[in-house]
Amino acid sequence: MPSAWFPSLVSPVCALALVAALLCSACSGVNPLGEQTPQERVQAIEPALQAAGFKELPATTPEQIQKLKALPQLKLGYYVDRAGNSNYWLADANNCRCLFHGDEAARQRYETIKLENEVAARNREEEEARQRQMMMGPPGFGPPGFGGPGMGFGFGGGGFGLSF
Repeated sequence: MPSAWFPSLVSPVCALALVAALLCSACSGVNPLGEQTPQERVQAIEPALQAAGFKELPATTPEQIQKLKALPQLKLGYYVDRAGNSNYWLADANNCRCLFHGDEAARQRYETIKLENEVAARNREEEEARQRQMMMGPPGFGPPGFGGPGMGFGFGGGGFGLSF
């Protein structure tokens, strides 16, 4: 029996368009390139630097602020001091108005923390994807969606079906 709700709209083209729209809306909040806004970068970088042992050196005078703004922002840089030791720094003129400074050991701890955070984020994304898949079930199966049997149109489990 044809659908009482959408007798003329239930067609493969309409169903395909609806599925495409749902997929687009589901993916609209996902950034496929993994690019972060500057604020998100700051929220990820600064706590990791502090946990690694970098010292936060605030710019307090107009001259210090000007020098801070002239440095590459939110990029780890380094220099070798007169004793031959490597020193690392990161400038943040827009948020904390400070320079983070650390030695080689702090940089190594920072790189370890950064790697651990990346692995944790990847694991979290994989788990969320696995949970979404479990909620949807295999294609063609799953809980009823927009209407049940005899309604003419139903979603479930990542697939769709037409009921007659």
